[in-house]
Amino acid sequence: MINLRDNVGFTLIELVITLAIVGFVTAILLLSWPRFTIKLDAQAGLLADDIRYVQNLSMAKDERYRWVKVSSNSYQITNSSGTAVTLPSGNTTVTFNTGISFGTITNLPNNLIVFNSKGIPYTDTGNPGTLLNATAAITLTASGASKTVYISPETGWVTVQ
Repeated sequence: MINLRDNVGFTLIELVITLAIVGFVTAILLLSWPRFTIKLDAQAGLLADDIRYVQNLSMAKDERYRWVKVSSNSYQITNSSGTAVTLPSGNTTVTFNTGISFGTITNLPNNLIVFNSKGIPYTDTGNPGTLLNATAAITLTASGASKTVYISPETGWVTVQ
């Protein structure tokens, strides 16, 4: 005769309690997940890509284009006359996600960078303008974290750290 009490296993109550504990721990981990850091990485990457786009646009169109900081959390790409360029997203202004803003901007005294037809970076809109003579840094911040986009003088090489 088979005795059911000798079978080894978990009761339904034990399984429900275990699932509740796992669910609680998962909820706490998701709430503390560094979502701003992930968004910050993505926005810094987008900023770097848009600066590269400005440089490529300048070389392809044989015209000066510029990246311009518009507010504490937005920027535009403009042509040599200052008219905003429509971006692939259909907008003329890029606004960062909530909680992300510009931190310090170094070696760009006018909060803009201009590229000539050879892709060389300048710090103002004059013709020929003032060459970028030291690495420019554009820092983005969110919840105590930061990411910086660097632009090299002479070549306009863009990196993110």
